[in-house]
Amino acid sequence: MRMMNLGLEIVLLAFALVGYVGTGASLAVARYRSLDDGHTDIGMLGVALMLVIFGSICTSVAVGGYGVLAVGSVAIWASYVTMARQIGLFSLDVATPPEPSPAAPSESRTPDF
Repeated sequence: MRMMNLGLEIVLLAFALVGYVGTGASLAVARYRSLDDGHTDIGMLGVALMLVIFGSICTSVAVGGYGVLAVGSVAIWASYVTMARQIGLFSLDVATPPEPSPAAPSESRTPDF
């Protein structure tokens, strides 16, 4: 009986993750369209609300209320950042480290004791 419950919890958490990932992506798209057009995309915000409710219900049935905060917040944040980077809301620029300067001959000499 316990294995069946474990299987059900895993399936519910998988469905919840799909809902949370969709929520983060929908929020990123809504923000992009808001910044691009200047108009709030109510439809995309509605989709995000629907998906977060779906994910919250699945998570709370599987593992309880604290799971909604633990699983949902991380999954929504990660998917939002990933989607926002994909659609061009921001980019991560990595600077190359500076080339080391050649040491002067007096600096590379070992001291005399």
